[in-house]
Amino acid sequence: MATGLFGVSWTEIIDFLLKLAPAASIVGGILAARVQLRSNRQINAVMIAKNHYREMLDAFLKNSDILYLGSNPTSFAELKKDIPRYRRYRTLFTLMSFAMQELYLAMDLKREKNWEHMIRVFISLFRNYILSPEDYGPYNHQALTPSFLAFLMDTAQNFEHSAARTSVAQYLKDETRLT
Repeated sequence: MATGLFGVSWTEIIDFLLKLAPAASIVGGILAARVQLRSNRQINAVMIAKNHYREMLDAFLKNSDILYLGSNPTSFAELKKDIPRYRRYRTLFTLMSFAMQELYLAMDLKREKNWEHMIRVFISLFRNYILSPEDYGPYNHQALTPSFLAFLMDTAQNFEHSAARTSVAQYLKDETRLT
Protein backbone atom coordinates (compact mmCIF):
# COMPACT_ATOMS: atom_id res chain seq x y z
CA MET A 1 0.00 0.00 0.00
CA ALA A 2 1.40 3.36 -1.01
CA THR A 3 1.91 5.84 1.75
CA GLY A 4 0.27 9.19 1.12
CA LEU A 5 0.71 12.15 3.35
CA PHE A 6 1.93 11.83 6.97
CA GLY A 7 1.73 8.07 6.81
CA VAL A 8 -1.96 8.04 5.77
CA SER A 9 -2.95 6.31 2.55
CA TRP A 10 -4.33 8.30 -0.35
CA THR A 11 -7.67 6.46 -0.25
CA GLU A 12 -8.18 7.46 3.37
CA ILE A 13 -7.33 11.07 2.48
CA ILE A 14 -9.80 11.04 -0.42
CA ASP A 15 -12.51 9.44 1.76
CA PHE A 16 -11.96 12.11 4.42
CA LEU A 17 -12.18 14.92 1.83
CA LEU A 18 -15.37 13.44 0.38
CA LYS A 19 -16.91 13.38 3.84
CA LEU A 20 -15.75 16.96 4.41
CA ALA A 21 -17.18 18.25 1.10
CA PRO A 22 -20.78 18.79 2.33
CA ALA A 23 -19.55 20.74 5.35
CA ALA A 24 -17.30 22.85 3.11
CA SER A 25 -20.19 23.60 0.79
CA ILE A 26 -22.34 24.68 3.76
CA VAL A 27 -19.60 27.00 5.04
CA GLY A 28 -19.17 28.38 1.51
CA GLY A 29 -22.92 28.93 1.24
CA ILE A 30 -22.98 30.77 4.57
CA LEU A 31 -20.13 33.04 3.49
CA ALA A 32 -21.82 33.73 0.14
CA ALA A 33 -25.12 34.50 1.88
CA ARG A 34 -23.36 36.91 4.21
CA VAL A 35 -21.79 38.76 1.29
CA GLN A 36 -25.18 38.84 -0.46
CA LEU A 37 -26.89 40.12 2.70
CA ARG A 38 -24.35 42.92 3.04
CA SER A 39 -24.87 43.83 -0.61
CA ASN A 40 -28.66 43.82 -0.14
CA ARG A 41 -28.34 46.06 2.92
CA GLN A 42 -26.34 48.55 0.88
CA ILE A 43 -28.89 48.46 -1.94
CA ASN A 44 -31.74 48.94 0.54
CA ALA A 45 -29.94 51.85 2.23
CA VAL A 46 -29.42 53.60 -1.10
CA MET A 47 -33.06 53.02 -2.07
CA ILE A 48 -34.33 54.43 1.25
CA ALA A 49 -31.99 57.42 0.94
CA LYS A 50 -33.18 58.17 -2.58
CA ASN A 51 -36.83 57.95 -1.44
CA HIS A 52 -36.10 60.55 1.26
CA TYR A 53 -34.35 62.63 -1.40
CA ARG A 54 -37.43 62.52 -3.67
CA GLU A 55 -39.69 63.57 -0.79
CA MET A 56 -37.34 66.44 0.00
CA LEU A 57 -37.34 67.60 -3.63
CA ASP A 58 -41.12 67.52 -3.68
CA ALA A 59 -41.28 69.65 -0.52
CA PHE A 60 -38.69 72.06 -1.97
CA LEU A 61 -40.75 72.42 -5.13
CA LYS A 62 -43.90 73.20 -3.13
CA ASN A 63 -42.06 75.71 -0.94
CA SER A 64 -39.73 77.30 -3.46
CA ASP A 65 -41.03 80.75 -2.46
CA ILE A 66 -39.08 80.62 0.80
CA LEU A 67 -36.33 78.13 0.01
CA TYR A 68 -33.79 80.64 -1.27
CA LEU A 69 -34.62 83.34 1.26
CA GLY A 70 -32.15 81.94 3.76
CA SER A 71 -29.25 81.79 1.33
CA ASN A 72 -27.76 85.18 2.16
CA PRO A 73 -27.58 87.06 5.49
CA THR A 74 -29.86 89.93 4.47
CA SER A 75 -32.77 87.81 3.26
CA PHE A 76 -32.27 85.38 6.16
CA ALA A 77 -32.68 88.23 8.66
CA GLU A 78 -35.88 89.27 6.86
CA LEU A 79 -37.13 85.68 6.85
CA LYS A 80 -36.66 85.33 10.61
CA LYS A 81 -39.08 88.24 11.14
CA ASP A 82 -41.85 86.43 9.25
CA ILE A 83 -42.64 83.65 11.74
CA PRO A 84 -44.91 81.38 9.60
CA ARG A 85 -42.48 81.42 6.68
CA TYR A 86 -39.53 80.92 9.02
CA ARG A 87 -41.23 77.84 10.47
CA ARG A 88 -41.68 76.45 6.96
CA TYR A 89 -38.02 77.18 6.29
CA ARG A 90 -36.97 75.26 9.43
CA THR A 91 -39.21 72.37 8.39
CA LEU A 92 -37.51 72.33 4.99
CA PHE A 93 -34.14 72.29 6.75
CA THR A 94 -35.22 69.28 8.81
CA LEU A 95 -36.35 67.42 5.69
CA MET A 96 -33.11 68.32 3.94
CA SER A 97 -30.85 67.34 6.82
CA PHE A 98 -32.39 63.88 7.23
CA ALA A 99 -32.51 63.20 3.48
CA MET A 100 -28.91 64.34 3.01
CA GLN A 101 -27.78 62.35 6.04
CA GLU A 102 -29.36 59.21 4.57
CA LEU A 103 -27.55 59.82 1.28
CA TYR A 104 -24.32 60.64 3.08
CA LEU A 105 -24.44 57.40 5.03
CA ALA A 106 -25.60 55.21 2.13
CA MET A 107 -23.27 56.45 -0.60
CA ASP A 108 -19.54 56.05 -0.95
CA LEU A 109 -18.77 59.73 -1.42
CA LYS A 110 -15.14 59.06 -2.28
CA ARG A 111 -16.30 57.36 -5.47
CA GLU A 112 -19.57 59.26 -5.96
CA LYS A 113 -18.29 62.85 -6.22
CA ASN A 114 -21.44 64.06 -7.98
CA TRP A 115 -23.57 62.99 -4.98
CA GLU A 116 -21.15 64.66 -2.58
CA HIS A 117 -21.41 67.92 -4.52
CA MET A 118 -25.21 67.67 -4.64
CA ILE A 119 -25.35 67.18 -0.86
CA ARG A 120 -23.11 70.22 -0.39
CA VAL A 121 -25.33 72.34 -2.66
CA PHE A 122 -28.46 71.52 -0.68
CA ILE A 123 -26.72 72.10 2.64
CA SER A 124 -25.49 75.47 1.41
CA LEU A 125 -29.09 76.62 0.89
CA PHE A 126 -29.35 76.65 4.69
CA ARG A 127 -25.88 78.05 5.36
CA ASN A 128 -26.98 81.05 7.41
CA TYR A 129 -29.36 78.94 9.49
CA ILE A 130 -26.67 76.34 10.23
CA LEU A 131 -24.04 78.94 11.15
CA SER A 132 -26.43 80.82 13.45
CA PRO A 133 -25.89 79.54 17.01
CA GLU A 134 -29.24 80.89 18.22
CA ASP A 135 -31.13 79.14 15.40
CA TYR A 136 -29.18 75.91 15.08
CA GLY A 137 -27.70 75.24 18.48
CA PRO A 138 -26.08 72.21 20.11
CA TYR A 139 -29.48 70.75 21.03
CA ASN A 140 -30.28 70.38 17.32
CA HIS A 141 -26.94 68.71 16.63
CA GLN A 142 -28.01 65.59 18.55
CA ALA A 143 -30.35 64.49 15.76
CA LEU A 144 -27.47 63.92 13.32
CA THR A 145 -24.65 61.41 13.33
CA PRO A 146 -21.30 62.93 14.31
CA SER A 147 -19.71 62.27 10.92
CA PHE A 148 -22.56 63.92 9.02
CA LEU A 149 -22.70 66.81 11.49
CA ALA A 150 -19.00 67.46 10.84
CA PHE A 151 -19.67 67.31 7.07
CA LEU A 152 -22.65 69.66 7.47
CA MET A 153 -20.70 72.21 9.49
CA ASP A 154 -17.70 72.04 7.15
CA THR A 155 -19.96 72.59 4.16
CA ALA A 156 -21.77 75.51 5.80
CA GLN A 157 -18.49 77.19 6.69
CA ASN A 158 -16.67 76.62 3.39
CA PHE A 159 -19.31 76.38 0.66
CA GLU A 160 -21.64 79.15 -0.46
CA HIS A 161 -24.65 78.57 -2.69
CA SER A 162 -24.63 80.38 -6.02
CA ALA A 163 -27.99 81.99 -5.23
CA ALA A 164 -26.36 83.87 -2.35
CA ARG A 165 -23.61 85.22 -4.58
CA THR A 166 -25.95 86.38 -7.35
CA SER A 167 -28.49 87.92 -4.97
CA VAL A 168 -31.25 85.72 -6.37
CA ALA A 169 -32.67 85.56 -2.88
CA GLN A 170 -33.26 89.31 -2.87
CA TYR A 171 -35.24 89.11 -6.13
CA LEU A 172 -37.25 86.13 -4.90
CA LYS A 173 -38.06 87.95 -1.67
CA ASP A 174 -39.39 90.92 -3.64
CA GLU A 175 -41.46 88.66 -5.94
CA THR A 176 -43.07 86.75 -3.10
CA ARG A 177 -44.11 89.94 -1.37
CA LEU A 178 -46.00 90.99 -4.52
CA THR A 179 -48.13 87.84 -4.65
